[in-house]
Amino acid sequence: MNRSKRYETVRLFGLIPFIVAVDVAIKLIVTRFFMGTKLLLFGGFIGFNPHINREQMGINMELSKLGMSISNEANIFLNILILLFVGGLLLKLNYKRIYGRAFAVGSAIGIASCICSLYDKIIWGGSPDYIYLLNSYIIDLKDIGLVAGSIICVIAFFRTEHNKSKN
Repeated sequence: MNRSKRYETVRLFGLIPFIVAVDVAIKLIVTRFFMGTKLLLFGGFIGFNPHINREQMGINMELSKLGMSISNEANIFLNILILLFVGGLLLKLNYKRIYGRAFAVGSAIGIASCICSLYDKIIWGGSPDYIYLLNSYIIDLKDIGLVAGSIICVIAFFRTEHNKSKN
């Protein structure tokens, strides 16, 4: 990898602290000034309804279907393991510049969102969610980032692999 490509990857991963700071700032404002506020639009299709989500934390939502759950401490430990494994893998793939700039952007968004998830569990014991969606889900910027980062990475991966198979 030449020096300019390495610099570009480092610059793109400079997005991580910015994304984390924006997420934390929004949550501090929401939890400080808007808890208990509810504003639903389009018949509840979308809206603003902040609360600390402790019931649907990641794996607990799936485990609850089986009548099980895990503690917040175990959730924190799992988040750290996932962040180290997935983050390390994404950093290695980006260092080699196999999948391009879009993959690096998706990776940065995904890693930042994972850090935000870990921060939420440590500081609030759950996730301060505030975006009411589809009459039943309450999400936040981190959740949007996790989905968006994953989609960007998957598209970049398949696009690159498709182009390799053409050659």
